[in-house]
Amino acid sequence: MHLQRIGKIIFRVFLGLLIVAALLMLSVQLMAKKSIANFVETKLPSHMQLEYKLIDVNVLTGTAKFKTIDFRVRAVDSLKQVTRLQIGSLEVIGLGYWQFLFNKKIALKSLNIEKPILKSYLKEKQTDTSQTDSNKIGLLKQIYIDEINVANGDVTLLKGDNDSLAMKLDSVNIKIDNVTTNDSLINSKIPVAYGSFKFEGTSLYADLGPYESLKAGKVKVDEGDITISDLKIKSKYSKTKLSWHLHKERDYIDLQIPEVSFEHIDFGIIQKKLWVSTGTGKIKGATLEMYRDKLLPDDTERKKLYSEALRKLPIQLDIPKVEISDSYIAYSERVNRETSPGKIIFDDVHAEILEIQNVPEKNEKTSVTAKALLMGEAPITLNWSFNAKKESDAFTASGTVKNFHSKNINSFLESNLRVRAKGEIQELYFTISGNSISSSGDMKMKYEDFKFSVLKKDRLRINKLLTAIGSLFVNDGSNTDENGYRYGGIKAERDPTKSFFNYLWLNVGDGLTSTIIGNGKK
Repeated sequence: MHLQRIGKIIFRVFLGLLIVAALLMLSVQLMAKKSIANFVETKLPSHMQLEYKLIDVNVLTGTAKFKTIDFRVRAVDSLKQVTRLQIGSLEVIGLGYWQFLFNKKIALKSLNIEKPILKSYLKEKQTDTSQTDSNKIGLLKQIYIDEINVANGDVTLLKGDNDSLAMKLDSVNIKIDNVTTNDSLINSKIPVAYGSFKFEGTSLYADLGPYESLKAGKVKVDEGDITISDLKIKSKYSKTKLSWHLHKERDYIDLQIPEVSFEHIDFGIIQKKLWVSTGTGKIKGATLEMYRDKLLPDDTERKKLYSEALRKLPIQLDIPKVEISDSYIAYSERVNRETSPGKIIFDDVHAEILEIQNVPEKNEKTSVTAKALLMGEAPITLNWSFNAKKESDAFTASGTVKNFHSKNINSFLESNLRVRAKGEIQELYFTISGNSISSSGDMKMKYEDFKFSVLKKDRLRINKLLTAIGSLFVNDGSNTDENGYRYGGIKAERDPTKSFFNYLWLNVGDGLTSTIIGNGKK
C-alpha cells in the first residue's frame, strides 16, 4: 500500500509537470506568435501596410508560416501606392526564439517564399531631397538567414508618370546563402550582405525609352556567372513608322543574340559609386540590322567618342575581355525617295575586345581586334585602341581589305554617293592616329582596272560629262611601284555631331581619294 501510494504521488507529480509544461509551451507558442505578429504589423513605418490570412507558429520546430500575404507601400507624402507584394506563402524554418525574444537578432535557418508577385512604380525624379530621412527603414533587430529560397515569382515595374510597363520578368527563382542585414546596412545602396547567389527568370522585357525595347527568353545567374538566352534589342516601330515618330535622324535597330554570357560578375559600392567587374564575356551568333532615314533632319547633338563615354560612365566598370563570334552586321541608309536604301554587310564577324574599363588605378588601353567578310566576300580586318583616361581621346586604328570586287557595294554607292564603281581592290592597308579633333595616317592599295561612273540625280543613268572629267584624275591602278602598290596620305577633321564610325569612314575616304587621284608615291 505504501509503495502504491508513492507511485500515485509520482504519477500525479509527473502529470502535473506535463500539464505545466504543456501550458508553458502553449504560453510560449502564443507569446511567440503574438511577438512575431506584433513585429511584422507594428514595427513597420506608417506608409507601409502588411496583411495576411493565417500565421502558424511551432515553437518545437522553430517554424513560422504565413499564408496569403499582401504587403503595400505608399509614397511618404501621398496616398499613392508605389509598391505591392503579394505572396502565396512565406515559411520561416529554424527561428531562434531566444535570440528573437531577448536579443536584438533574428536568426533563421531558411526562409522560403512561394509565388511572390511584385508590382512597383519606378521613382520619379526627386526635386526635394528633404524627404530622404523619412524614407529610411528603422530596423530594430539584426537579421541573419542561412538560406533564402524564392519560387515561381513575377516582377513588374511600371513608370510612375503614365503607368506604362518599364520592366517585367516571369518565373523568378532565387537561392541566396548566408544573408545578413542590420540597421545601417538596410538603408545603404546594397541593403544586404550575402554569400552564394543563384537566379533564374524567363520572358524578360525592359523598356529602353521611347523607341527601343529589350527582350530575353531566359536569364540565369549561377555563382557569379550570368547567361542570357534569346536576347533581342529592337525598335518599337517598323522602319517606316519610326520615321513618322522622329523629329531628327535616329537609327532603326534590330539586334538578336542567341546567347550572351559573362563569367565571375561582382559588384559593390566605392565612395558612393557603383563598381561592376566581370570575367570573360561571350557573344555568339549575333545579328544586327541598322537603318537610318537620311531624309530626316540631322541630329546635331554632340556625340561622345567611345573613350569619353567610357570615362564618364556613372559606374566604375572593369571587363577584361569580350569575345564575339559568328555574327552578322548590316547597315543601310535611305537618302532619296526614288531608290531603295543601299546596304553594307559584314558577315562572319569575329572580334575580341580587351579591357573595357575606367578603373582609375588601371592604365591598360581598351583594344578591339575584329575580322569579317565585307559584303559576304572580301576579308576585312580592324585593329583599334584607345586609353579612356586620356582627355584628348587619342586613338590608333589600322585595317585591311583584300580581294574586294567593287560591284558588290554598288547598291550602297549608287544610293548614297551617286557613284558606280568597277574593278577589284586586291589589297588595301591603312593606319590612322587621331584624337577628338583631327587625325592623320597613310594608305596603300593594290588594285586593278578601277573606274568610277558618276550618276545623275535619278541614280539610274550615268552623267557622262562628270564621269569623263573624273576619269582624268582617277588612276586605274596601272601606275604603281615595283610591288604593285599605290600610296596615299590621310588627313581628316572630326564632325563632333557624328559617330566614331563616321569619323573612321572620313579617314578611309580621304585615304582612298589620295591614293587613287594622287601621284601614288610613298
